[in-house]
Amino acid sequence: VVSTVQFRSVCTKWKSLFLSDAYWRKRYRMDQDQDQEVKRDAWFFLCTTGQFSCAFDFEMDRWHKIPNPAIPRTSIIAAAGSILCLGNLVADCKILYICNPIKKTLTQLPPTSRVQLIHKATMCLNKDARSYKIVVAGEENSIMSALMNSRVYRLYTEIYDSIAGYWRMAGNPLPHAKFGSDPGVWCNGLFYSITEMPYGVVRFDPENGVWTELDAAMPCYISTPSLAESNGRLIMIGRVVNNLNKATEKILIWELQNMDSDIIAWTELQHMPHCIYSEFMATVKSYSPLVCSAIGDWLCIATHLSPRT
Repeated sequence: VVSTVQFRSVCTKWKSLFLSDAYWRKRYRMDQDQDQEVKRDAWFFLCTTGQFSCAFDFEMDRWHKIPNPAIPRTSIIAAAGSILCLGNLVADCKILYICNPIKKTLTQLPPTSRVQLIHKATMCLNKDARSYKIVVAGEENSIMSALMNSRVYRLYTEIYDSIAGYWRMAGNPLPHAKFGSDPGVWCNGLFYSITEMPYGVVRFDPENGVWTELDAAMPCYISTPSLAESNGRLIMIGRVVNNLNKATEKILIWELQNMDSDIIAWTELQHMPHCIYSEFMATVKSYSPLVCSAIGDWLCIATHLSPRT
């Protein structure tokens, strides 16, 4: 609507085009064609704990305020396309919700089978089938061990397919690969996530339900790494601090090479110019985590403790 008003305001000739019968006949045919999609630039969506979240529209060069769903004790834990997954990553959570904030729809999913305390949640879209999958990995209720007089925590992974409409069990997460704060990304149908220190990368295959740990050495002195997917490439952003020389500190970008072979390695692509790095990190502590997301060839790097991006 905004674009139409702007075009009609240019001149009388342009205004007459939008009032012509030819325009409205073509517009009617486009609306009737269910297979034709309107392609738009993706939005950056920033979650908040208040009543509204914010989304940046590159096409209009502006921010939009989007109301948050009013569901107590839940927050946005995963997203794909225009679909948001709501749950609780702090307390026990067996019920998740699917929300489309643009269409203002809200759907409650069936309860998970085993996972109650979620460690990692992610979702991906299948645009061809117009469906989505949600993967959650976490703990079942802890069981008291009489022999060791302590609680035993069992890890499980479950997958929800919107076409099937139910959860199915998958392979157990690697017990030694604890999930870190990095949300992880989908790349070529597989889910990748960075583990806690010592840093590493684990991969999940939803078709086979198997977790594996990548045999790729992490760069030296890397700190607070984060993953992003860019046009089928797995990208990692991280801060590098030389313990021998604290002045040598920078943010670098790597790409995982030879992903389909047995010999994979991280290759340095770029580093943030020092002048930009100094301004970006001026108000940020050294331990502040980096958050990264990608749209095409563009990367957005931010931190939770700084308004700069």
